[in-house]
Amino acid sequence: MDELLSAALAARAGLRADPHTTAFRIVHGAGDGVPGLVIEQLGDVLVAQVHLGRLALDEGAVRGLCQAAAQQLAARAVYRKMFPADRSATRPDLEQLHHDAHPWIGEPVEPEFPVLEDGLRLLVRPYDGFATGVFLEHRLNRQRIRELARGRRVLNAFAYTCGFTVAAAVGGAASTVSVDVAGKALDWGRRNLEANGVTVADHALIRADVFDYCRRAQRQQRTFDLIILDPPTLGRTRRPASVFSLAEDLDRLVAAALPLLAADGLLLLCTNHRGTSHRRLEAAAQAAAGQTGRSVGVVARPKLPADFPGDPDYAKAVLLRL
Repeated sequence: MDELLSAALAARAGLRADPHTTAFRIVHGAGDGVPGLVIEQLGDVLVAQVHLGRLALDEGAVRGLCQAAAQQLAARAVYRKMFPADRSATRPDLEQLHHDAHPWIGEPVEPEFPVLEDGLRLLVRPYDGFATGVFLEHRLNRQRIRELARGRRVLNAFAYTCGFTVAAAVGGAASTVSVDVAGKALDWGRRNLEANGVTVADHALIRADVFDYCRRAQRQQRTFDLIILDPPTLGRTRRPASVFSLAEDLDRLVAAALPLLAADGLLLLCTNHRGTSHRRLEAAAQAAAGQTGRSVGVVARPKLPADFPGDPDYAKAVLLRL
């Protein structure tokens, strides 16, 4: 285990030496020789993701590796998140674990604090459920959006905590609209914008179903120069009750968003669903474009960051121009 950890840390030496980025993966499962275990560094806090059913180590070995990582990285705490093979079932025990301020290793830390990503300040919450507020696999995609956003009108659908919106706003976007069904996520996104000195009044945060918003925006004849679609694999809402399934709803989603894209506009389409390929993403965009008599071209198929080695199916993204 010591050799595996040393190799993983050595492979990330460049990232760890960058003072402008303090959040990255230090262990990425099988890619670092530890199937079923992910360790993320968020400033001076570590978050260990234990994927049940895929884990190759016993609990003692996992704890020992996490303790060694915490010692080498001078981490204040290690929080543990347990990912069951079936996440559709309710697990009150995991709910309690994932909201416990007392870590697995170390001392309790504040519920929310900032990390840096290419100089952006993003707020994370290490014990607020399965997720922490930032999906690190999108680090390079956020950098790209920051570079592309200047002067553009940007729509960020399924905005979550608005990381893409922050990147666009700091990059000089003419305007941004962030849409998510979760008010809590948008409140978090507002704090992210404020943490970066962005005047929130200049950026719309809209709590709505993405399909409903797209229909309304089309009626209002709104258009955007850059649209980001990063939908969940599976999403549920209670009021109104609805279920979004990427496998079933991808074509419908792209078809709903594409009419809002201005001529020569850009679409960043992302997924973390292993069963959805780049080809499938591009096919959905081509089909939607064909319905409107437009053509679509691939600008880039962004790669995962270097701290996500050996697992190309982990997440995919494609940048398209219409």
